[in-house]
Amino acid sequence: MVLKKKEIIAAALVVLIGTAGYLNWSYQDTIHVTDGESYIETGKKLGEAQYVNSVEEVEENSQTAAPENTKADNQETSNNESGAVVETTVDTGGYFEQAKIDKENSRAKSLEILNQTAENVNFDEEIRKKAGEQILNTASNVEKETEIESIAQSKGYSEICAYVDENGVNIMVRKEGFANEDVVKLTDIATAELGISAKDVKIIEVR
Repeated sequence: MVLKKKEIIAAALVVLIGTAGYLNWSYQDTIHVTDGESYIETGKKLGEAQYVNSVEEVEENSQTAAPENTKADNQETSNNESGAVVETTVDTGGYFEQAKIDKENSRAKSLEILNQTAENVNFDEEIRKKAGEQILNTASNVEKETEIESIAQSKGYSEICAYVDENGVNIMVRKEGFANEDVVKLTDIATAELGISAKDVKIIEVR
């Protein structure tokens, strides 16, 4: 009975872990990712995480749904004619540096749990296999992000940060005189590299 319960929790982990990094990085809210022994709590401060051991909290949060997307007060969202989602946000200082740190931290925490899951012989073989596949997907996404950023930089977008997951890509960019044609160029780069549709591209103009 105990083993079955742990397998259920682990199954929920494998499903949630694929989006854990994205949620940690994109939402200024709190989510819990369980691994059957502990959970990672991500708080209001992006990139901040800590391990908390609690059997009761693990049970309570094993069925916790991902929070709805929340938009900061300094952000505006619209749909561009290219089909991509476009947001604007105000840089209050060190935006791109912090974005990259947050991305690396969230990925590191996600991979830590995935590796623990993949190596834990107490988990079902199928669950361990899925965790291993997610590790490979994460590595692939990092390569795609680097490629998108490199191509964009070669076209004059020196300040840019991309985040790729199974839902699409977020591209944060700052460029003087940023206009619709820039959205189209970045959308074309992303769709060509990832083989996705424009609606799965979110471009955040940092002002």
